[in-house]
Amino acid sequence: MPRLTHNVVCKARSYAGEDGITRNACQTIGAAWPDENGQLTRIRLYTVPVSWNGTLLRRLPQRSSSCLKTV
Repeated sequence: MPRLTHNVVCKARSYAGEDGITRNACQTIGAAWPDENGQLTRIRLYTVPVSWNGTLLRRLPQRSSSCLKTV
């Protein structure tokens, strides 16, 4: 069984934080892991959001709720 190395996320929405700065919220839509030789990255999508713009981000698993850079 392959070991998950990354989450696959997409931008779900933008919102204004309490400090007035616009931030992006993300949604985990899949997982990624290296193949047996470590040369390719396999990606499995669990869902595709309706409002998805086609851009995926491969992120290390993390506990933080904000996973995209502040705009």
